[in-house]
Amino acid sequence: MRHLILAGAIALSLGGCSTVLPLLEGQSLAQQAPQSIADAEKALAVAHLAYQGIGISLQQAAASGLLHGADAATAKTLFDKAGAILDTADQADALANAQGVFAAVSSASALIAQIDALIPKHKS
Repeated sequence: MRHLILAGAIALSLGGCSTVLPLLEGQSLAQQAPQSIADAEKALAVAHLAYQGIGISLQQAAASGLLHGADAATAKTLFDKAGAILDTADQADALANAQGVFAAVSSASALIAQIDALIPKHKS
């Protein structure tokens, strides 16, 4: 179930990026900016939720012994990088830089997916 929620959050955050530009065609730049910023903020919120979710999954996998050794170290490094990228996305959001937010969210989401792939899946 955790993986379904995480996959949905990542798809939603990335899916928003690809649909924004076609929806905005035919609008003036002044009309596009508020909608683009709003879409970027939604994608950023979803990315933060996915980041929190993968953090919880990492803690649980480490505590249960499912994730250890080199995979745990790699996951920690990727988690830290994703956090730093989300900080960059937050800064871009503060500057109303929708493209910067979308680019950072895309990068962070890719790292979150890599982390998820490192966590062994066990059958309940």
